[in-house]
Amino acid sequence: MSTDVNEPLLLLPLPALSVLDLVGKDAPAILHNLTTNEVKSLQVDAPGVETFITNIKGKCIGHVVVFRTTEGYRLIGAAGQSETIAAKLDRYTIREDAEPRVIDDQVQPYLLVGPHIGEPLSFRSLGEGDANLPSYGVPWVDTPQGRRGRLILPETATNLSMEEIANSLRASEFVNDAATLQVVDSQTQVSGEDTTELFHALRVTAGYPWYGTDFDDSHLPQEINREPQTISFTKGCFLGQETIARLDALGQVQKKLVLWSIDDPASEMLPAVDTKLFAGGEKPVGRLTSVAREAPACRTNGRVLALGFARRSHFDAGCEATGTVAGKSFLAKVERA
Repeated sequence: MSTDVNEPLLLLPLPALSVLDLVGKDAPAILHNLTTNEVKSLQVDAPGVETFITNIKGKCIGHVVVFRTTEGYRLIGAAGQSETIAAKLDRYTIREDAEPRVIDDQVQPYLLVGPHIGEPLSFRSLGEGDANLPSYGVPWVDTPQGRRGRLILPETATNLSMEEIANSLRASEFVNDAATLQVVDSQTQVSGEDTTELFHALRVTAGYPWYGTDFDDSHLPQEINREPQTISFTKGCFLGQETIARLDALGQVQKKLVLWSIDDPASEMLPAVDTKLFAGGEKPVGRLTSVAREAPACRTNGRVLALGFARRSHFDAGCEATGTVAGKSFLAKVERA
């Protein structure tokens, strides 16, 4: 695989996101009670955290990054979560001063992808006046080789074009060489992929799970395999903590999400979502949830990568299983546990 630090910078429009503001003086207490990570200590215009929103059974009803604002907090994640999270926040707000505001349709998300674009989970406001661009370091496409993702989230009311956004970025410290920034839209595709496909190829290459695609409210946080990034075991009580703490103590999850690499079958077809993987028995040892060819910017041999659940027997990197696509067998190997 090529080194990500040699990649050009890409600016692409994102599919819809969930964006929710929780405002009010009691917002810290309310959000603390429903999240797996430490949020009370976050500071305005400072780094945020990745966290799960959990129910009383410890199941994931949301997966977001959280940033402190002057009014409270901003929660950002995959589309389809805002109403559920807002309802949960509202339910546990009785006399407290805390109000959830769903603003999905008031913002237009773009993603800047490449090396040297700010620290992970950092906040930075770019531009001035009508061209002010809130930007958030997001872990969605980050790789150990140095690729980073930065969410640009202007209000739709500003009606900024992609080129205007690109020009603001070129004027910022994030883009030192204007020639390195490539604007990717429906007219300027990369390797024939549309922008949604490109985004998901980037996040699958990075091994990042997407709520509603790779997991949902039937899963426990530890099954998503991001404990260091999302769970604080010292923050104090929160909804579902007992289940999550018990799993941590016993270490008994029976499945977890891993990154699989797949030997590309002779067919051009990719394995379908929900493809089962087997290792010599009748019961599957894995199930694929997202499948993509390695992101174009770092593709060398057109590898196929997939996120998917593995059973305990296949938790470790290097474990192998087989699946079928278009009547042909393929080999899947755990790339990263």
